[in-house]
Amino acid sequence: MGKLLVGVGLALVLAGVVLFVTGDDGDTPADASPTTTTSTSTTSTPTTSTASTTTTSSTTTTTTTVPVAEESATDFFALLRAALDGGDAATLVDRMNPATIERYGLDQCETYAASVAGTGLDAEVVAMRDLASWDYVTDGVSTVLTDVVEADLERTVNGQVVPQTTHWQLVDGRYTWFTDCGSPV
Repeated sequence: MGKLLVGVGLALVLAGVVLFVTGDDGDTPADASPTTTTSTSTTSTPTTSTASTTTTSSTTTTTTTVPVAEESATDFFALLRAALDGGDAATLVDRMNPATIERYGLDQCETYAASVAGTGLDAEVVAMRDLASWDYVTDGVSTVLTDVVEADLERTVNGQVVPQTTHWQLVDGRYTWFTDCGSPV
């Protein structure tokens, strides 16, 4: 009788594992994201009793990656202006283009950002154009970049409206800006 109960128990455990691995729990999201990764691991644990048995269990892990929406150039300009107005040097450095940091080094760019943070930016965007490529030239060094936005600004400096053209590049869904932090490294 004991062997029969062990056999029935094993059959029930095995049926439960099969249903668990192949069953649908009904929790599938309505708008599944584009990237889904599934991994399954199986472990065997020997147990000891009057009869020797092996219990097998499976675990399924699903990871979903949701794409990040791109930031708008208008939202970026508001963030840049707020950082310059509010003295937020950390945001200014965080949003510097990688080509700027590569050209001048992080230390010089942090020092520059600290010197301009809080100085304000009284400006409005009057026109914006997407460019196929742009030649980032400062201090006699030139780097050709692609997918750069050119923005025409009207800045008010000492009561005078001064036109200025600036450039921003979308990097990993966020706009970045270019500047001259000092001397190229």
